[in-house]
Amino acid sequence: MVFAFISVAALAIGLIYMTLRSSTTTHTAIVDVIGAIDGRTVEVVLNKRKERVVLAGIGFPPGDARSETECADVVQDVVAGRRLYMEVFKEVSGCRYVTLSSSNGDCLNVMMLEKGLGRYESTGVGFIGKLVEAESRAQAAGLGVWDKNRALFRHLANEAADSTADDAVFGRS
Repeated sequence: MVFAFISVAALAIGLIYMTLRSSTTTHTAIVDVIGAIDGRTVEVVLNKRKERVVLAGIGFPPGDARSETECADVVQDVVAGRRLYMEVFKEVSGCRYVTLSSSNGDCLNVMMLEKGLGRYESTGVGFIGKLVEAESRAQAAGLGVWDKNRALFRHLANEAADSTADDAVFGRS
């Protein structure tokens, strides 16, 4: 009886391990990029099939539609019609979160964040160090969405003003 319980527990642990491992293991494929669907969704050809993939780690500030348009333009201008390496970080409900890189290692996702075209968003992909570093460089240089005149800062200023107003209402200082 104890042996049967141990066997079932070991089998369950093995199945859980294999499931988790398969969902977080990255793999790379060569794709032909068709073009941008929006600022972070790209249509590619993989194994002779068209697929839509999401650029991992790319997000946009609330209220800054310009960022999404600029990212879509970059995809169209820089990578549409090219053959690239696609690394899949995560697949959730058929949605693939990917990075796209050239043969010399230049990564589209990193380039977009370095130029301040978007901001790092970990939803769905977790922490990707290169992307966070790229965003930090753009932020330090005040590029793109990190320009003090862009919507990101207006949004953050509004949040700070709301917080200050809440503090005054509730007697906090």
